[in-house]
Amino acid sequence: CTGNTCRSPMAEIILKNKIKLAGIKGVRVSSAGINTSDNLKMSKNSFEALKKLGYKPYGFKSRQLTQDMIDKSDLVICMTPTHKLMLSGCNNVYTVREVTGISDVSDPYGGDLQTYVAVSHQLEDACNVIISEISKVKGE
Repeated sequence: CTGNTCRSPMAEIILKNKIKLAGIKGVRVSSAGINTSDNLKMSKNSFEALKKLGYKPYGFKSRQLTQDMIDKSDLVICMTPTHKLMLSGCNNVYTVREVTGISDVSDPYGGDLQTYVAVSHQLEDACNVIISEISKVKGE
């Protein structure tokens, strides 16, 4: 993501919860921003959207994406093609659309709570596809 305070924290929390519920072991999920500072709080509307969906979004802090993070990751999923372009030259970088077949995720920044809730539903759909693919690969 860009700032790691809106979309990507929601995606991280949703995917972590889905992995836990599916009983999948050996998969680590984290998020980061291409242009952010470390230790920023999740946006209020992201927090509220996740709570509306039944998630517990407590304790999240933003992280600046580093080359080391990319190198240590099996897969980096970007919210948009623009994010992927900024990481050109990295072999393990894909967009949400490339991984899931679902549209990439627009930035809700500055939008109202309904906008954030709509994005959280889109992220849930994408995470469901990702869970299905992880389960196939891991044979679970």
